[in-house]
Amino acid sequence: MRVRHHIKVMVVDDEESVCNTVRSILEQHSYKVNTFLDAESAIEGAREVAYDVALLDIKLPRTSGVELAEKLRQEGDRPAVIIITGHPEVESAAESMRAGSRDYITKPFNHKDLVDAVERVCHDMGLVYTTEVELNRLIGQRIRQERQKRGLTLRQLSERTELTTSQLSQVELGKNAASIWALARISNALGHQLSELLNGL
Repeated sequence: MRVRHHIKVMVVDDEESVCNTVRSILEQHSYKVNTFLDAESAIEGAREVAYDVALLDIKLPRTSGVELAEKLRQEGDRPAVIIITGHPEVESAAESMRAGSRDYITKPFNHKDLVDAVERVCHDMGLVYTTEVELNRLIGQRIRQERQKRGLTLRQLSERTELTTSQLSQVELGKNAASIWALARISNALGHQLSELLNGL
C-alpha cells in the first residue's frame, strides 16, 4: 500500500467547482489538499504551509499560473508545479515548462489523468512510500522470485550468503526486516546490485 497522507497539495483555480472537484479526487487517494481561488491567497498559504505539489490554473485573476509558479519558486524549492489549462496551446505549454512546472494537464481532465500527473511528480520527488509491513512483504516476494528464477533452494542461498535458512525464510515471508548488510549479501548472491533488487518497490 502506497502512503500519501503526508503529501500536501495546493490547488489554485478561480473556478470554485474545479477546486472542489480536484480536491475531492485527490482526497480519495489520501492526499492533503487545500484550495485557493487567486494567486494572492495561494502565496499567503504557501508561506504558512510547505506544500509539496501545486496545481495551478494557467489563467488566474490579475496574473497567470506561470507567474504564480515563479513567485512560489522564489519562496523556496517547493512546491513542484503542475499547470492546468483549458487552452493547450504549444506556447502555453512551453512557457509553463520554462517557469519550472513538472507537468501540464488540460481541461477537461479525467480522474485518471489528474491522479497520474500528481502521482508521477510525487514519485519523482520521492514522496510516495510504502508502509514498513508492505515493504517487507514486497522485498521478500522479490527475493523469493529471484531465487526461484535461478533454481536455488533456501539452503543454497544460505551457503552463498552465510545467512541461516531460517533467517532467509523469515525475510522471504516478510516476517522480518533484513538489515542493509543482509540485503546486500542476498542481492549479490542473486547476481544483482542492491539498488536493482529494490528497484520499483
